[in-house]
Amino acid sequence: MNARVNEAVESASGEMPASGPGAMLARERSGKGLSVADIAAQLRYSAKQIEALEDDDYSRLPATTFVRGMIRGYAKVLGTQAAPILQAFDERHVPAPITVDLRSKRVPFPDGRARSTRVYVWLSAVVALLAAAVLYEWHFGLPEPFAEAVRSSPSEPLKGQVLETAAQPVPGEDPDAAPLAPDSAPLPAGNTATSAPASTGASMRFEFQQDAWVEVRDRGGRILIAQINPAGSRTVVEGTPPFALVVGNAANVRLMYGAKTVDLRPHIKVDVARFTLD
Repeated sequence: MNARVNEAVESASGEMPASGPGAMLARERSGKGLSVADIAAQLRYSAKQIEALEDDDYSRLPATTFVRGMIRGYAKVLGTQAAPILQAFDERHVPAPITVDLRSKRVPFPDGRARSTRVYVWLSAVVALLAAAVLYEWHFGLPEPFAEAVRSSPSEPLKGQVLETAAQPVPGEDPDAAPLAPDSAPLPAGNTATSAPASTGASMRFEFQQDAWVEVRDRGGRILIAQINPAGSRTVVEGTPPFALVVGNAANVRLMYGAKTVDLRPHIKVDVARFTLD
């Protein structure tokens, strides 16, 4: 709202402000007799998001790729070309060049040689101690307290040692019968043995030809992914179906659900696809 007040003041003073992409869309909307609520309903965005876009207040909106998608959808609803509006948006959001001059600053870099020397000395000391212990045991044998303990309790295992015990015969079974192999074949169907329940999880693979927003929720409503994916990337999402999906810039996204390709075109409304996968 502040941006509209400022535009009104500047217009009253005779100075025409530079038109931002939001102002261009607002003029087109007013010329067609549409309200902010009408646009919000068609684009499925909130009225506050539409107002923020028209006010060119991008601090109230998500990332740049999301805003570009809003502009494309807005222009499509109005029946106007999106290219000039996107160009105006890009001109206002050119990142400032970043220069780093390491010559003018003394950047402290770690001295790898000193660290390597300390590690070498420490390892050498450990190896020397182990060698001395081996020589002592070979020459003098075990110290008397340890030898006496070993002689007095030969049947007691040392702490941490695993003992192998012979299997005791079960009453009623033939003791000469060969034991079952540990890697025996699975039991046939109908036997009383039960197996682990099959996993109910499913996986989706997204391939992105252009930057695109993806949000996926599982059966419990938990968000599995909600992010902007760069062009040329791939993302695999796993969870418990059914899944609720929102895909921005969906015309440039390929979705594989299991071994099948999902056609997003029937679900696309103004570049955004909203649908459910069972």
